Amino acid sequence: MFTKKSFAVTFTALAAFALTFVLAAQDKKPEWKDRAEFDLYDSAVKDQNPTSRLEKLDKWKQQYPSSDFAEGRKDMILTTYQQLNQQRQVIDTAQDILKDKPNNFHALSAILAAVQALKPPAPADLDLAEKTATYLFNNIDAVYAPTNKPEGVKDDDWAKAKTQSKPYAVATLKWVIDQRKDQSKDNARAEADLTKLLKMDPTEGAVSYDLAGTILAQAKQKPEEQPLALYDYARAAAYDGPNALSAQDRTQVKAYLQKVYPQYHGSNEGLDQLLALAKNDAFPPADFKIKSTADIAQEQAAKEAEEAAKNPMLTLWVKTLRENLTKPDGDAFFEMNVKGTLLPGGANGVSKFKGKIVSMTPAARPKEVNLAIEKAGVPDAKLMFETALPGKMEPGEELEFEGTAKSFTKEPFSITFDVEKDQLTGWTGKNAAPAAKKGTAAAKKKQ
Repeated sequence: MFTKKSFAVTFTALAAFALTFVLAAQDKKPEWKDRAEFDLYDSAVKDQNPTSRLEKLDKWKQQYPSSDFAEGRKDMILTTYQQLNQQRQVIDTAQDILKDKPNNFHALSAILAAVQALKPPAPADLDLAEKTATYLFNNIDAVYAPTNKPEGVKDDDWAKAKTQSKPYAVATLKWVIDQRKDQSKDNARAEADLTKLLKMDPTEGAVSYDLAGTILAQAKQKPEEQPLALYDYARAAAYDGPNALSAQDRTQVKAYLQKVYPQYHGSNEGLDQLLALAKNDAFPPADFKIKSTADIAQEQAAKEAEEAAKNPMLTLWVKTLRENLTKPDGDAFFEMNVKGTLLPGGANGVSKFKGKIVSMTPAARPKEVNLAIEKAGVPDAKLMFETALPGKMEPGEELEFEGTAKSFTKEPFSITFDVEKDQLTGWTGKNAAPAAKKGTAAAKKKQ
């Protein structure tokens, strides 16, 4: 697995040749101006003290500015500045090298390391690190072309450096984004930069994780992007290929996702499908969407509005009466809004409630009728009559009524109404004709 430490070890092994390969890294066969120039070079390359070596290199540069070995000398100066931890001089020297040698691995890597050592880096330094890391990422084959390999460096070491340079470039770009965000608190730019970086290398689980957090931090400004944050968390948790987070980190991210997903969506429905989708692609499809609790509530409200338009009577009964009366403060609601009120009273354009007979007391000429309004066979309205109704009707037959609410029960839910005969519609029961007296019938027969 790539780490900055492993790259530093590899790079140090290569950079060690920067003090010796000056004789072989030229475009044409170099020549010493005279013996004195060679003695300056020889004295510098043998000096193990970077402070005194720098003095000798500077003397060589001043006395022989147009030396055939000027390019190699720059590399030696760059290595010496690195050993002295003089980061600003490292950056300046490396930039000077890149003017003529844009694919110089030593100069490119030196800039990236030096900028990250600055405390704190200036905005211009971050821009330079971003430019350099991007160039290294996009031109990795050119930078590590066989013709650029210093003499004395083994092919395996050169190949290893190439393999580690690309993730090092990505890590540097991520570091630049983090530094900018810390300095400017500009989450919008960080989101754009992290998205760009993830497109460069979709395998970077840490970038997906950071992108998720950056989007989540903008929840108030961009609530519509929160599904993208959940997707990126799912990607960081589920992806287990090259450059993925560690198994332990993925477990922790998944646990966090299992917490925030239902907070947004209202349940874990669809979470497993999200993890499966994100495992295979760093970016969601164009039509990707996760419904929020607000979306779901809005859809439910629209559905209820549609149902209310179809059956305003039932909506009035369920939403206004039953749901409010069965709440903890239902008794207070009844006393303040329902008791003694003529219902439905034209509310929502409803003039009468409609229900089907469940039972009557007594069975004939009843003074009490139980109706099922909301659910068939479940009585939830009790109609009380001062005068008995004529005859009887069968269970399941339909009645309409209005009446004055008298009392109610929460469990089972039911409202008791006082109903006048003329407030009832649909009653078809009739009293049976009185039986004829026996004496009167016999007299008629004799005649």
